[in-house]
Amino acid sequence: MDVARRAEFLNLPNYISLSRIAAVPLLVVLMMLMKDVDESKHVWNASWSFISTVIYTLASISDMLDGFFARRYKIEGEFGKFFDPLADKLLNLAVMIMLIPLGRIPAWFVVLLLVREIGITMLRGIAVNERIIIQASKWGKYKNAFGSFGLAALILHYPFWGIQWVLVGWVLLIVSAVFSIGSGIHYVYRFVKELGRHRE
Repeated sequence: MDVARRAEFLNLPNYISLSRIAAVPLLVVLMMLMKDVDESKHVWNASWSFISTVIYTLASISDMLDGFFARRYKIEGEFGKFFDPLADKLLNLAVMIMLIPLGRIPAWFVVLLLVREIGITMLRGIAVNERIIIQASKWGKYKNAFGSFGLAALILHYPFWGIQWVLVGWVLLIVSAVFSIGSGIHYVYRFVKELGRHRE
């Protein structure tokens, strides 16, 4: 592998993205320890929830860091463009799936977002094959921001500092879902438009 190819894969932004993926199994194990139905373990459940929230929050913040370093040092590559959003999806979907058995999020909501993510990922793969470049919209950025804060609140769950985190989490997730659907429709529209233009 030549120097240029190594630099595309082995760089600071990709290492930061990799750290998000590394956080996934840790979060899964911690969230498996949570038993909300067992009131006798309330203190432990609250503790595991707090620790998991801190880890998830740090992992989510790292998404901003890898983008910052990529722009600052002008590190760009096709691998990084796919690896970064993949790390985000793995982190968020893993957390949502683990929240289902805890009763903190309904399965249908997770399925709805999962279908959207799979659909957009498939279209991105086709776009790359057709050499079509579609810039990320602000809708997607808003979706990620509200979704991350919402999931963090649902993981925290317990009323730390007197705040009803479940309510906060659901308000933010509903806003995120609206942006998610909107960004999905916008991406499909741009994809169809660019595909038609490209084939002409």
